[in-house]
Amino acid sequence: MPESVIGIDASRSYVEPMTGTERYSRRIIEQLIEQAGDDRSFRLFFRDAPPADAKLGSAETRVLPARRFWTHHRLRRELSANPVNVLFVPSHVLPLGYQGRSVVTIHDLGYLHEPSAHTASSRIQLDLTTRWNARNASQ
Repeated sequence: MPESVIGIDASRSYVEPMTGTERYSRRIIEQLIEQAGDDRSFRLFFRDAPPADAKLGSAETRVLPARRFWTHHRLRRELSANPVNVLFVPSHVLPLGYQGRSVVTIHDLGYLHEPSAHTASSRIQLDLTTRWNARNASQ
């Protein structure tokens, strides 16, 4: 059976301080790798190198340094040059213009229910990225 390459935006999985979103990202990546069969492999994309003790098994890691616009410029460029069968974004947003198969996680809509807990700019950003993910992800 041909091998399926699952790309994962792991850029938020080892950042500090770690909040619930980062914890979710790290744990789901570790579990996907641990439970994977021989018919799939993982390619993890990082902005900065993960720590040496990261539980990444046999996953391929790609460190893509960039100061700004990592997701929309650097990650998208890498995916164009080296495509994956599906891209999973567990804790951020799909790259603008990405046309491949994709799966995203939308963590919550709290900014809609408790707008006073967020700044106006934060609410706008959350709304735009949530709508973008919902419209453009395959799953």
